[in-house]
Amino acid sequence: MQLPKTPRGQRFKEKKCLYPGCGRPFHGIHISKYCVEHRKDMYRIRKRTKPEDVNLKNQTIQHKYTTVVEQTMNCALEQCENQFTVKIFPRLYVYPKFCPDHRNEYKRERHLRQIGREDLIEAMKADPGTIEVTPHLKDDLEDEDDEIEGSGQIEEDEAEIEEEMTTIPEDLDFTPTEDFDESLLNVPDDEMI
Repeated sequence: MQLPKTPRGQRFKEKKCLYPGCGRPFHGIHISKYCVEHRKDMYRIRKRTKPEDVNLKNQTIQHKYTTVVEQTMNCALEQCENQFTVKIFPRLYVYPKFCPDHRNEYKRERHLRQIGREDLIEAMKADPGTIEVTPHLKDDLEDEDDEIEGSGQIEEDEAEIEEEMTTIPEDLDFTPTEDFDESLLNVPDDEMI
């Protein structure tokens, strides 16, 4: 049996754009979801996690030590009386808040269940930390360009400085001698010092 040597191409179907508020028909392969306009990067809606607050699971110690110092601390978990030592390093300010027995979330949750404080567990899990980043549309970008002030002023100042550098002051008497060669005046910019 003779088989074709080249693979068969994708079949195009008429589909509707799934971008919110569009719905225009377009021709695309089986996995395409958006029309040609909404495939552009500026229309993408991305979900990003917002940065987690460092002080939720750690503590910040402001210090001015120049050598390594060991300090004994109490565990910050409720009804935990354990003490642990922390080495404080120069120019490092974030250190653990909990003792080694309660360093991960599972151990902290288990401890809170044992003492009967489920309400604190829910408070720890309440903030998922996700935000939605909306796309920048063309109209928004044009408005931002209008808000920039003084961008043309810099170019005008540079042009004035360049003009001052190339003109010879009028009060300077310049009379060429017989040995003077005018071709020396036309030196290319790359050869100038």
